[in-house]
Amino acid sequence: MSPSELKEIDVNQEILDEIMRNLEQLESSTDLEGTAIVSKTGLRIASSETADVVADIYSASPATLISLGEKISQDLDQGELREIVIKGIKGYTIILVTGVEDHFMLFTNAKKESKLGYYSHKIRKAYENLRPILEKIVSKDTYA
Repeated sequence: MSPSELKEIDVNQEILDEIMRNLEQLESSTDLEGTAIVSKTGLRIASSETADVVADIYSASPATLISLGEKISQDLDQGELREIVIKGIKGYTIILVTGVEDHFMLFTNAKKESKLGYYSHKIRKAYENLRPILEKIVSKDTYA
C-alpha cells in the first residue's frame, strides 16, 4: 500500500525506544541535531531530544517538500528523489528520502561548517540501520 494509505501509526514503546536509541547514536557521533523520523504523510514518529521545535516543522513541512520534490524530480526526468538539502545562513536541513517503497523519511539539521557529503553518508547508513525497525511499524495493522 502507498504511504498515502497510511492512516495512523501506533508505535509500541519497545520500537519507539529502539528508534530513539538509533537517532541519539547518530547525533552523538556527529554534529547533527534535531533528528527525527517522519512518515511521508506528515506524522512525526520519533525525534531526538534536540528536536525542540514546533511540531509542524517536523511533520507537515517535510511531507510537503518531499511531495513537491518528487514531482519536480519526475517532471525533469531526474529519477527517484533521494534527499532534499535546504541551505540557510546558520546551517543546513537535510531530508533523506530512501525510495517510494519506504513510508518514512529522516529529517535532521547540520551546522554551517558541516561537511554535507560526510553527513549524507552517515545519515544514509543510520537509515539503513533503522529500516528493519521501521518495517515493524509498517507491517502492523495500520491500514484502513
